[in-house]
Order: sequence, then C-alpha cells, then structure tokens
Amino acid sequence: MKAVADTISLSISSGAYFEWPLDVALERIAGLAPAAEICSWNRHSLLGAGAAHAVAQAALPFSVHGPFGGDGLGHWSAARRSGALDVHRRHGTVAAELGASLYVVHPDLRARRRPWNPKVAARLERSFADLRELQEELGLTVLVENMPYVGRSHFTAPGELDLQGLGLTLDIGHAAIAGTLARWLADAREPVQHLHLHDNRGRGEGDLHLALGAGGLDLAPVLGLVRSAGVTVVLEHIHERDVLVSLDYLRKAGLVGPASLP
Repeated sequence: MKAVADTISLSISSGAYFEWPLDVALERIAGLAPAAEICSWNRHSLLGAGAAHAVAQAALPFSVHGPFGGDGLGHWSAARRSGALDVHRRHGTVAAELGASLYVVHPDLRARRRPWNPKVAARLERSFADLRELQEELGLTVLVENMPYVGRSHFTAPGELDLQGLGLTLDIGHAAIAGTLARWLADAREPVQHLHLHDNRGRGEGDLHLALGAGGLDLAPVLGLVRSAGVTVVLEHIHERDVLVSLDYLRKAGLVGPASLP
C-alpha cells in the first residue's frame, strides 16, 4: 500500500502566465508554490534568449513540458518522426543542463477523428524507445502524457501503448474528456509519477483547464491519488485566477499549507 502524504508536492504550470516573459512567470509562481512546470514553447521556450538566466534567477525546482508535436512521433514519414524527436532532444538537453526534474511529452494528437491504426501505434512505440535512450543519455526522466480525445490519439486509456520504459504523466482533465478517468485511477500497469490537475465538464467537452471545483468532475477519487506519496502534482491552468481558486480548493482539502498570494 502506498504511503499517504500530509501535503502534496505541488508545482504550477507556466502556461497560466504566457502573457509574461519566463522570468516574470517564475517570479509569480514562486510566490504561490515551491516548484514550477515550464511549458517550453512560445515565450517560455528554454531555447529562447534569457531562459537560462530566468531559471537560475528563480532558483525554483522545476519540471519541463516539451513542445506539442501533433502526430510527429507516430508519423509515417521517417523525416517527420526524426524531426519530432530532434525537437525533444534539443529541449530535453537544455532542460537537463538547467536541472529539470523531469520532461513531459505528448504522444500524438490528430486534427480529426480516425480509426485506431496499429502501424501508428508501432511508430509511437519506436519513438518512445528512442526517447528512453535520450532519458538514459541525459539522466532526465521522460514521461508520456495521456491525451483527451478518443480517435484523435492512440493514448487516451491505460494499456493502449507500451511506453517502452518511460513513465506516465496522468492528465486528469484529459482522462475525463476521454471518459477513461476511472480506468486510469484503477489501473496499476503504469504507476502515475506526475499529475496534471485541472477541471472540466467531462466526457466529450473541450479541454478547458478550469479551476478545481469549477467543472463537473468528481475530484474525490482524484484527491486520493494526489495524496499518494511520490506523485508530483501540477496545477495546469490558462489563467492565474484559476490557479488561485485551485490553491484555495486544495487548502480546504488539507493538501497544501498557507501560501502568500501576489
């Protein structure tokens, strides 16, 4: 039986602060939580000028969410697949050099719903094996995140893909949209190491990244997983106001202590 933590290991995604440069985003996160997850694209790309200085100045423990790759990791074109892997190599290398704790990747996400394709699944698994080699080379834990839309991804439910030795980031909101949340919470094949936490209105709805309690999800079983020792938790929102509401929600649940607000 897993140990139960009194409080959680909490991070805040920089995605709620995209209107600000990375140094300002990390400064605001530091006022609310002990760690950050840096979304390494657009203004917060670790490849951007000033990113290394921003990370050093903040002195926050951090994880990294790699850039979205569409269907690149499972694409039929070897060049497209190689290009998608190279993107993660470049961002992952900088993440490791700057001291990131882990690196999150999306598998595939297509624009339109299509039937399950075993050839695509096999190519995704080859990409995961390549990313495992990168993980070993860099000494950086790489985790694969579940996707929200059934038919638009090959990784929306437990057991759909062999992660080839990589870990799992469970996105609660994505699982609710796919209608697979209960299956993820009950499945033991892929132990959850990292959790993206946000709310939405459930199956078939958009990926809204609402504040906790603002959607329709039954968060009680989720909080049981959140309390498991060793699971890191990221509040993944689009606006800071939702971060603040979620922090209050977690405080009332006894999962985070008092924190100064900006």
